[in-house]
Amino acid sequence: MTDTKRNNGSFSFSKDNEVLIKEKSGDMTREPWLMLLARREKKPTETLCWGLTNNGTTFARIGTQEGDILNGFVHEDPYKTRLLGPYAYLVDEDGSYFSNTWYPVLHEDQTLDTTYGFGYVVYKTSYNNLDVETTNFVPNEYDAMVQILKIKNTGSSQRTVKLYNVNPINIGDARDIQFSGFNTLMMGGATIDRDVNGVVWRNSYGIPFTDNEERINGVFGKVAVHTTSLENKSFSTRYDEFVGHHTNTMANPEAVVSGAELPNRDAHELTSALSAIQNELTLAPGEEREVVVVLAAASTEDYYCENKRDLKAFLADALKPEKAWKMFQSVKDDWNGELDMLQVSVDGLEELTPSFKWLQYQCAMVALLNRMKSRFHSGFEYGYGFRDILQDLLALLPYDPAGAKELIKYTAQQMFSDGYVYHNFYVSSPGVKEFVASDDPLWLIFAVCEYIKESGDMDILDEVVPYVDAMEGHPPAKGTILEHLETGIHKVWTQSDEGLPYLLMADWNDDLSGLFAHTSTMAAQQLYKALNDMVELLELKGADSDLVADYKEKAKIVKKSVEERCIDKRGHYIRAVAPKNGDFESALNKIKPGMSGLDMEDIRKELTDAKEAGHLIDMGSSDTDGYTFLSTIAWAGFSGIADKDRFAKCVDVCDADLDDPYGVMLCQGDTEMVEGKLPSDDQAWKRNAPGKKENGGGFRHLESWYIASLAKFGYGKKAVDVYMKTLPAKCSEKDPYQYAVERFVYPEYISGPASNDHGKAGHTWLTGTAPTRLGVLIDWIFGVRRDYKGLVIDPCVDPQWKKFSLVRHFRGCKFTINFSNPQGVEKGVASITVDGKKIDGQVIPVTSASCCDNCEHVVDVVMG
Repeated sequence: MTDTKRNNGSFSFSKDNEVLIKEKSGDMTREPWLMLLARREKKPTETLCWGLTNNGTTFARIGTQEGDILNGFVHEDPYKTRLLGPYAYLVDEDGSYFSNTWYPVLHEDQTLDTTYGFGYVVYKTSYNNLDVETTNFVPNEYDAMVQILKIKNTGSSQRTVKLYNVNPINIGDARDIQFSGFNTLMMGGATIDRDVNGVVWRNSYGIPFTDNEERINGVFGKVAVHTTSLENKSFSTRYDEFVGHHTNTMANPEAVVSGAELPNRDAHELTSALSAIQNELTLAPGEEREVVVVLAAASTEDYYCENKRDLKAFLADALKPEKAWKMFQSVKDDWNGELDMLQVSVDGLEELTPSFKWLQYQCAMVALLNRMKSRFHSGFEYGYGFRDILQDLLALLPYDPAGAKELIKYTAQQMFSDGYVYHNFYVSSPGVKEFVASDDPLWLIFAVCEYIKESGDMDILDEVVPYVDAMEGHPPAKGTILEHLETGIHKVWTQSDEGLPYLLMADWNDDLSGLFAHTSTMAAQQLYKALNDMVELLELKGADSDLVADYKEKAKIVKKSVEERCIDKRGHYIRAVAPKNGDFESALNKIKPGMSGLDMEDIRKELTDAKEAGHLIDMGSSDTDGYTFLSTIAWAGFSGIADKDRFAKCVDVCDADLDDPYGVMLCQGDTEMVEGKLPSDDQAWKRNAPGKKENGGGFRHLESWYIASLAKFGYGKKAVDVYMKTLPAKCSEKDPYQYAVERFVYPEYISGPASNDHGKAGHTWLTGTAPTRLGVLIDWIFGVRRDYKGLVIDPCVDPQWKKFSLVRHFRGCKFTINFSNPQGVEKGVASITVDGKKIDGQVIPVTSASCCDNCEHVVDVVMG
């Protein structure tokens, strides 16, 4: 890392918590900074996601990759370049031209101001006496991107400007398009439809979305409609018709350079698809015009079978600037209203507020859009993750418990009746049953318990949902949500060695391959928490006392096994314990493939080879490989399995081995391969680039659980220090160029000291970091936690925090909680008053009787 601060654009927050990015020639962001927009109040499987960057590149998708609409990142053929987006090109009478996003033309004397707000993107630029401002948003009313361009002539003479609007079409199943290429691209095309005054794009096959599949005869359930509020003088449908020869790029497209009209030719295929519209504007000196551009993902059924009724109704409003602005204001108001449901403030720590607002927005995107949509650069994805959804929905609970409930039920339907699950799954096709992780079923327990604590809705336990058996040709099966939880516990327990779950293909760390018959200490910690959570839940429900007793006994066995077999000589936890004397057969004999896709013979062969090579040793042990892993340290306190003395030893080891200026590393990075050696074993994490991701990166997700454990045991200053130094805006301060990525949302990881990119972050936006960071701040640092009986008040803070506050909605009521810390303690509560009345203990009792009228309560907490 260099000591010289290199240019990476100018970044700041506005007074309204907007992100402001200023760029000019020689001072541009090192990488495109992504902003995500989505249609609110839709199911995740039906939500339109629209990604825009500060360089104008874009993608749009509904659900998983089967529902692609646009993609400026996919490279199907030689014509597709790295910069494709919904650009507007303006051509003056003298032939000079520029774009509304500066990119991709990049005139040296042009600048760009980009504003990211909650639900919108605004670009501002000026060139050749023309000011252009473009406001981009996804309206609440319809699946579409609406762009409002304000174009002002700041010169002293009248001028006629040609305007070209483009969109990079990629309609259909992105995976098919990527892998099958031209064969798939033959199955679609575009029609210039004067009835809607636009270009209408189609794909001949695909998922129906909400359309009647029979009625549309198997055609893709969306058509992409590109139009503007102007006359729309001419259109083109192919990249080469707009850009010209393939040596040209979007920086110098032939149609723009020549100022030509477009050929008005339909597309009979999707090869080199690019939607373009040409218009003209005459502007008097000082005159400003507003132009609306729409790319709508309209229903195929509505378009072909209902005479475009819904589409025409939407366009009739959206193409009127005054009505488009009302749609925009509605989006802003709705997002601000949602984010205001949860507020934090710390006296003297004002920089926390904008970062917290963007954390909230990031959590909403994670819940709405599915983490795998972050793979926008490829156009396809792994689908929805079983445990991903169940972790991510926790951040929804303070805002929308009902929405979280639907996600829980949807995810529960991806479990087989024998406890296996689809590790990843899609909207319309079978999921991945071949990858079996040891911890997957346990996340359903955590999610259901937290949902009930938030909502008080015990009835969810009795709701019946199907198992996924029938998707794989097995007889249909169904069960209550409670039965799903019990099935999950049974599966993990039976695939364990005295309560230590076999790691199988992975645990929470997907890259721990080659350790199938090892036991996972992290999964044991999770099983311990799950068993105790089930005990508390079943006792509350008044369920079978024998089952409660059984779970209590199992929890004791887990804890005993961990203490006797998983403790390193330095006092922290061994990450994974090898089968004793290499006896993996006893493990395999316990593991029945059931409805999973496990090939036990292949696994047996791999383990035989590993044993012969001497690879069946403990992982993360001072006596074997010498690595230290944060996973088991982070979960030590959070799971409840460690006492204070054990955790103190863990903290000492963590400080010595894993602390870094940019955060806390997942483990020390392995550098074997970059030293010119072949891998010495089959563990996938070591094959990652050193210091990146699971190979010694600063894994933000794990840090959250570490912060929670610190807070549980009273390490207030340390918990806050880790939280604050890893805030994106703070962590990137020293060298924004080296950090590279968006400075306002969390990345998945930051490169650790083993990397020659130390301090460079990666995989932003759709990461499990966001929901866990939100949870750890509210639940463990501010200490306001949901509970079956009410709200727990248990802050653990930096002793310098003398006054701080939180606004939290809970079971229909609004709580404004004001904290004072006169003695500067890290943990401890001296008194709590609710609406002026002192209460006993640290739980604010919340019942249906006290919170049935949307009432507001003021809570005063004195620490001490």
